[in-house]
Amino acid sequence: MLGVTHAGSIRLVLSGPAVPRTFALALVGRLAYGLLPLCLLFTIRDASGSFAVAASAAAALALASLSMPLQSRLVDRHGQRRVLPVYAAAYVATLVAVALLATGSHPDWLWLLLGVALGVSGPALGPAMRAQWREIAEEGPARRVAYSLDSIAEESLHLVGPVAASVVLATGPARTGLLVAAVLITLGTTALVTSPYVPAAGGHTRPAGLAPGGGPAGVLRRATFRRLLVVMLMFGTASAACFTGVAALADRAGRPSVLGLIEAAAAVGAIAAGVAWTRLRGEPSWVPTLGALLLVTATAHVGVLLAAPHLVLVGACLVLSGAAAAPIYVVSYTAADELVPPEQRTEASTWVTTAINAGSAAGTAGAGLLLTAGGDAPFVLAAAVSATAATALLVARRRC
Repeated sequence: MLGVTHAGSIRLVLSGPAVPRTFALALVGRLAYGLLPLCLLFTIRDASGSFAVAASAAAALALASLSMPLQSRLVDRHGQRRVLPVYAAAYVATLVAVALLATGSHPDWLWLLLGVALGVSGPALGPAMRAQWREIAEEGPARRVAYSLDSIAEESLHLVGPVAASVVLATGPARTGLLVAAVLITLGTTALVTSPYVPAAGGHTRPAGLAPGGGPAGVLRRATFRRLLVVMLMFGTASAACFTGVAALADRAGRPSVLGLIEAAAAVGAIAAGVAWTRLRGEPSWVPTLGALLLVTATAHVGVLLAAPHLVLVGACLVLSGAAAAPIYVVSYTAADELVPPEQRTEASTWVTTAINAGSAAGTAGAGLLLTAGGDAPFVLAAAVSATAATALLVARRRC
């Protein structure tokens, strides 16, 4: 381990040689994923003349990106320096291809195919950075601070990415954003693979008591890890269902612009909670901690249900939900580290993110269907799912 071994603050975690540069440029690369959705959507809409085709291509990208754990397994096995540049090169080539093809007329299936190509080839920069945090900061308070810092930065990108996309859309053709994203990905990938904290490929020693996790199933062979993924899937489902319901609520009130302010307030709550989490003393067990945080999320979702249709009160509840979100990410990544051997931690971290994203897709779709049954139905779904996840963890805390 080359970086900070004992640290109790963000300043100390960032004090290692080349740590600020590596983290900053990795974030530059990850910004591409915040910039891309809107720019890709409008690029394909402009080229195809159909918003439905553009939305289908975006959905194809989202579904294909669920293959990212397989990429992370390759990273664990062969190393970041061998795997990430290959994926980044394919991703950049596809972005450039979409930008060039956007100037002509092409069949609809081509846009769907390109969406799949982007989803499959996107380099896993977030999991790669978390793998490097494990080299920079040892397990315990230092690792928690590092993951909290990463979560804070991730929430900040959720604010900056859409704003950057809006600037691109306001100042030029949408395809310009694809070329910008290609540059960002190149910078981020280069920073990660040239960092002094790149983990050795499969070079860790398995701790006693942890059985090998090879085979096609990989980390999914571990029952406790699968339970963690189910809980994170439920968290993603509840969060997306609630947000979709709030979007519909704002639309019915004739104030869709308020949605951006609510989302920003929730992100600010997450950032503040992430900073506070870095100051936590001790290392509580992940099962009761995650259960308690999900209980806070469930409380916020019940609050949204009771506060609707008053958007100010709804926004206040979502700030509470956002404040629980950043620690939930930190605890889930820490739990993944505990539950799998060191040589599988990049894959495990990616599975956590994938579970949340899959839940988000399910929650959005489910809330959309439930809106036909009544405006409050998505909030009922969100509260029920998050409360079930919290209860399952709190009841099972003695068995994990």
